[in-house]
Amino acid sequence: MVDFRHSFSRIYAALWVARILFALYGTGYIHPDEHMQNAEITAADILGYYTFRSWEWDPTFPLRAVIPVYMTTGLPFFVAQKIYSALSDQNLGPATLFRLERLSFLCLSSLLDMSVALLVPPPMRSFALLLLSSSYVTHAFYIRPFSNSLESVIAALCLVFLNNIVGIVSSDSHEHSAKSGNAALHWNLHALCTLGAFGTSMRPTFFTFALPISFQALRYSYKAAGSISRTGRLLALPLCSGILTVLCFAVTDALYYWGTPFHPVFPCLNFLRYNSSADNLAEHGLHPRWLHLFVNLPMLLSPWVWFLTTCNIYHSFKGSIHGAVGRARALDVTRETISQIIVLSLAMLCAVPHQEPRFLCPIVLPAIVLVATSSRWPRKAFWVTWIMFNVVFAVVFGIMHQGGVVPSLLYLNTRMTDNFATTTHIVYWKTYMPPRRFLGIPQQDVPSGKVAITDLAGAAESALIDTLVSTSSDVVYVVTPIAVYKTLPGQVAPCFTLQKRIFPHLDLDHIRETSEIGWYDGLTLGVYTVEQSCIGSAS
Repeated sequence: MVDFRHSFSRIYAALWVARILFALYGTGYIHPDEHMQNAEITAADILGYYTFRSWEWDPTFPLRAVIPVYMTTGLPFFVAQKIYSALSDQNLGPATLFRLERLSFLCLSSLLDMSVALLVPPPMRSFALLLLSSSYVTHAFYIRPFSNSLESVIAALCLVFLNNIVGIVSSDSHEHSAKSGNAALHWNLHALCTLGAFGTSMRPTFFTFALPISFQALRYSYKAAGSISRTGRLLALPLCSGILTVLCFAVTDALYYWGTPFHPVFPCLNFLRYNSSADNLAEHGLHPRWLHLFVNLPMLLSPWVWFLTTCNIYHSFKGSIHGAVGRARALDVTRETISQIIVLSLAMLCAVPHQEPRFLCPIVLPAIVLVATSSRWPRKAFWVTWIMFNVVFAVVFGIMHQGGVVPSLLYLNTRMTDNFATTTHIVYWKTYMPPRRFLGIPQQDVPSGKVAITDLAGAAESALIDTLVSTSSDVVYVVTPIAVYKTLPGQVAPCFTLQKRIFPHLDLDHIRETSEIGWYDGLTLGVYTVEQSCIGSAS
């Protein structure tokens, strides 16, 4: 076993510095949802920027609740804009937006560390904190505005409140019957019900993580009350807190989407209806049912921790068969609950054929707690493979993967600011969807024709040429990987003039083109200007 007592503080501080750097400067781009589900909405609503509002925000059938979005990025944008406008009478710049939203989720990620510190007793606590803070999921996923990141924080806090409830109920009878003990029990039950309702209203998948926690909370509420009728009275007000939270979501969403509180809107139910259709899921990609268990979860945890988690789940279930509520410690109940969470959530999420690794982010912290509190810790060989695994994935997903898209938008913002009087057409080709807020364009500039933005995604070369031929803007920019630009026909390529190289930009969809032209150009995104008369002649 590795001894962390002497070096823990230095290592943990260094890992926090790395987390801050990844948050503020890591421009890797994992999935469009990290932008389209959150800050693209608040940047438009609060700052008046032109953004792309995805189909999930259609008022006729919305799938996203607005409270989590406004709490995480809307509030920081609003406060910063008030301060900034008072000093300079201008909108927040795109680079400031990027760091504000990342800072918001960086602060939220600290709640994960706090949860681990409260769930895991010493001396196991240092091991658990190092596992969490060195995991690439912390550096690449938790600091990004994914709804899955917030879901992970809420799941961790629910485990903390359950741990508190078990600790209060399992203490001596005169302690938990005292006034202070009852007040603490009620407060934790209120917090647990409120967070559970919040998480489920935000993402219905949260129910799969919350169900085992709810079962244990009910189990220990009954133990504290002593009878079914007293249990009902004990849980009545906490359940009212949960119902009130759901109603707050419904009223807020109704006001946001329809402008009236009397038009019920339940995005969580729409979410379930949409994802219950195989035809809808086919549009986003269908995956084999085993992908979460044998690919996505090992990819998030590392094969080592995945294996150790599986072993600990087996031993936890085996031990719980012979356990009893009265003799259980809070840590034993936490381990049992975590095992139930992992098994139940995997069973339910694997039943859905659309499977992405980020859906399993809430499992990472519980798995780390389970491994860290086991009787046998891994030895030095584990740390060698763990460090290599997480460094590679942190660099790939935190920095390299589609890493040029956001810097290209920030660069184009400066170019358009310098050429304010010209009309501009921006074309993105063979990249992930560009989050428009980083261009810093006022909403009225697009309908007026001052700025046009075209996202061609993975369209054919003919679609690019047709778009360039039909445009009438003064300046035309094309943003595409240099490896893709090299595939353009000889009569078209000279019409492009490279203005900016952005490195690194890993495009996993064009590995063959990347390898053919060499690692530097292959890992570079190019921002080109296009001579329209040349394109017309060439086409």
